[in-house]
Amino acid sequence: MHRTRDPSRSTVVDPRFAYILADDEMAQGSTLGAPRCTVVLKATGAIANVYCPDAGFNYFGTIQLAYWDRQSGIRLSHYSGEFHIHPERQDHVFELDNGVHVHEQIFAYTSEEEGKLAIPPPAVYHRVHVRNESVKRVAFDMYAFAELRGNTERDIVAEYDEEMHGIVAWNAGTPSQIRFCGALEQADSWETGDDRRKPISRTWPGRLANAATAKGPDPVGGLHFAVDLEPGASRWIDFLCVLSAESRDDLRASRQRCPEGSEARRRTTEYYWKFLRRSIVRTPDVDVNQGVLWAKANMLRTQTYRPTGWCFTNDPTHSNNAVGRDTAWMSFGADYVNPAFSRDALSVFFRLQQKSGKIVEYYDVRNEKTEDYGLNVNDNTPLMVIALWHHYTVTSNKTFLRECYPRAARAMEYMLSQRNEQGLVWCTATGVGERGIVGWRNVIDNYRISGASTEINSECYAALDALAKTAKLLGKDAAAKRYRREARALRTAINKHLVNPEANLYYLTIDVDGTPRTDVTADLVFPILFGVAPQERAARIIGALSDAAFWTAAGIRTIPRDDLLYGPTNGFGLLGGVWVAVTYWYAFAAAKYNPSFMAKALAMAFRHFNREPRRNNTVPGQFSEWLHGEILANQGMMLSPWDAPRYLWAAIEGAGGLDVYSGEPRIAPTLPEDWRWMAVTNVPLRGKNVAWIALRMPRGIELHTTSTFKCASRCARYDEDISDQARVSDPHAAVVAFADENRTLIFIGNGKSQTVTTAASLAALPLAEHTVRVFSTVSNQWWDLGKRKREQIMNGIAVVIDAGGFALIEITPP
Repeated sequence: MHRTRDPSRSTVVDPRFAYILADDEMAQGSTLGAPRCTVVLKATGAIANVYCPDAGFNYFGTIQLAYWDRQSGIRLSHYSGEFHIHPERQDHVFELDNGVHVHEQIFAYTSEEEGKLAIPPPAVYHRVHVRNESVKRVAFDMYAFAELRGNTERDIVAEYDEEMHGIVAWNAGTPSQIRFCGALEQADSWETGDDRRKPISRTWPGRLANAATAKGPDPVGGLHFAVDLEPGASRWIDFLCVLSAESRDDLRASRQRCPEGSEARRRTTEYYWKFLRRSIVRTPDVDVNQGVLWAKANMLRTQTYRPTGWCFTNDPTHSNNAVGRDTAWMSFGADYVNPAFSRDALSVFFRLQQKSGKIVEYYDVRNEKTEDYGLNVNDNTPLMVIALWHHYTVTSNKTFLRECYPRAARAMEYMLSQRNEQGLVWCTATGVGERGIVGWRNVIDNYRISGASTEINSECYAALDALAKTAKLLGKDAAAKRYRREARALRTAINKHLVNPEANLYYLTIDVDGTPRTDVTADLVFPILFGVAPQERAARIIGALSDAAFWTAAGIRTIPRDDLLYGPTNGFGLLGGVWVAVTYWYAFAAAKYNPSFMAKALAMAFRHFNREPRRNNTVPGQFSEWLHGEILANQGMMLSPWDAPRYLWAAIEGAGGLDVYSGEPRIAPTLPEDWRWMAVTNVPLRGKNVAWIALRMPRGIELHTTSTFKCASRCARYDEDISDQARVSDPHAAVVAFADENRTLIFIGNGKSQTVTTAASLAALPLAEHTVRVFSTVSNQWWDLGKRKREQIMNGIAVVIDAGGFALIEITPP
């Protein structure tokens, strides 16, 4: 079984955080990404492929290491192996038969140290540390074997480059597709050849040929290092892959920008934790806490940099297409982590907008060729307008909002022009699949969702409402009034014509042939997500979607198990499977109406990725795409780029209760019955970092915050978050500290299932003596401790906290 180390005490994180599991428990390894490359690992810990987004191909296939004893010539086996999965890398730790301890580290290199405008070179490091833990001198040989073609054409030419210390390979027909596989030091021997027996040979391969002997177009590259270690001695050997889609000169320049191994790992780790420290959510549920942290890591792994700016593709290492709806949903999460990504990604879609005003379905990130499947309307168009408003409300970037407003207005003018006589946005498509489904489920074969889709109309209402707010903000009062009027008219039309009166639920659609579709599907969340459903009907929808036929131990099915169309893999899981992102939509929608089910949904969906990964075909800490509706094994991408941002969004805006859509942020957390506290810290909002703590106190919900925004419950405000000065002796406890001129508050949350005794302290205090009082959910009352000297407080104040409870320490002047 795997175990975790949880670093996120308040805003202070421990970079040793990892999932740790035996190396025979994986179905596949991690997918690790950087702005200009992605590396996918095998279940064995070897590299499966290295992807170059600039070219749109895997430049390398398998790259694996092997070890042979030099004296006996026998291949060395390993045992006691563990994988350590970190947000930015995967480690493999094991012992060899000869008593050598091996620690491998694989990561895609990224950094900000070269300057804000410099994007790091596309490079993957495979670092190996070997240490002789026996009492005798050992001599063995390490080999790295690499498939140099990847999935490019079968026309590879390769040679050794002495200056770069490695093999350079390129495609004869496309010489711009060039790559390097080498080490940071000179190998003892090397070769490129056709012999695929060597990597699996049971006996020593000997020195390599030091020549490019391959006669075929699909060679294997080999690098050999002779290792001799005295007892207790150790050595690092750093392998490196570098990619280019331009030229050998560009490849060499990228290779020169790659630092030595330990520095590359440090920079990559610091890059990740710079963003992971933002928007931290802590609750009594460890699965939700880890879900938020790993959602941010997954987002960083999939964000790609192209000459046009930041973007991401809908299937990393397999697709070159950036999809409009997925980009919009990514921005809802990225706005709280790296909003510069959101700005760049959204701006490309507005720039590629069709003359009619419609936003395209997708564009190829290599050449910006677009596709819209011939549909007259789509969900990409309203979602892009909603995402633009969301970006502004989180960042206050009025310049970007003003720049994009004309295109946003043109987008919604077009959607308004596509209404029918009932005032509903109408899709005219009569096809099936991609050319007959308007909305997110557009890959179901022989299936149609056309006509007046509730999904699209709900999104259009929210987009018109967002556009009205945008126009008002920019001083366009007449336009604001008109868009507000159109939004209300559309909402009225939806609630008049798209409601099934027998069930008081929304139709899936009124089909293009005029037939109302009464299907009860997970798509019922959309009228709630986008503010269309009245409260009573919204509660009814949540009740319908909470039915046992929808639910599994890993999340909500797309349609209920007793539906006539149900099948656990039907329609790529869209007719019965568990599409992970839908669970997060549900969690957001349910927050106001069933907060306990909301918390359960967030916890169970993320927990599933980490339990029995070999059986479930998942990777711990990694958001998969969709699951078999019965056995719950992953059937889709191992790393889905669109799931993680929705999880973060649902946690901050759903569970955390941050409402940004009105234009003036409001905090209204919804604590489930079994959560007595929730802490959200270091959230970038309107140019500041804000934090809030929601507590279930004897007199009801109480809020403590560093923000000036409106609050839905009794609220205490503070000037600053000083959590970086707070310490707690229990490393698993959450600790947050706020302060103003007259008081300091230390919050300690217990997420364990048993009572804990711990001590909290501060690194500094202004006065020599203070008055202290303590609250704990053990007694549910405040206790005055009287006056305490500064040294006593700095040494720690002991508190007892029951399971899932919390304590408060209030420090004031004497």
